[in-house]
Amino acid sequence: MKLVTGVRRFALALAATLTLAGPALAQAYEGDWAGTLQAGPNKLRLVLHVKSDKDGLNAVLDSLDQGATIPATAAKTEGGELSILFLAVGGELTAKLSPDGQTLAGSWKQGATLPLTLTKQPATGK
Repeated sequence: MKLVTGVRRFALALAATLTLAGPALAQAYEGDWAGTLQAGPNKLRLVLHVKSDKDGLNAVLDSLDQGATIPATAAKTEGGELSILFLAVGGELTAKLSPDGQTLAGSWKQGATLPLTLTKQPATGK
């Protein structure tokens, strides 16, 4: 019960700060980001899709090797760090944007905390 309450509070706090992320900062995170999560002996290819709109950041995570698409529950930027909550799978991505804007380096938390680096993908012109 405590964990559920804590997760709900965290989700509400993230949602409440969505509008606090300035448009210029949010745009720095926009785009498609790809990387591989090393989970024990398994390597999972991930693609994070980030968009910003008038309400803040929106994100969707594709786990290519699992055939899963996971919409974000909430996303925020604070103190130079991106935090995205995925309540559907009990996961959270936290990462810092590199100075050149091409890499997100951080971690994936889902029970265990695992390092994760995502690289910005070229725009596809969609």
